[in-house]
Amino acid sequence: MARVMTIRCDICKRECKKIVAKINYIPMIPGVSRGVHSNYSHHADVGECCGTKILKVFNFRERVTAAEYQASRRAS
Repeated sequence: MARVMTIRCDICKRECKKIVAKINYIPMIPGVSRGVHSNYSHHADVGECCGTKILKVFNFRERVTAAEYQASRRAS
């Protein structure tokens, strides 16, 4: 017998067809820079209903290479 799973968006709590993003809360640990992706303490699933809203609410920055990041630090 098949199991029916309901998917809920953790932002608006409504049922949705698919999850489009996952947000992890990773606290800053002084002196630790590697392996932080597995050290998250909380997470939230974002449904397709709130996918674009999340990009506007938070000040997400596009991913840059190490060289681009260092160049931006020197410029300011």
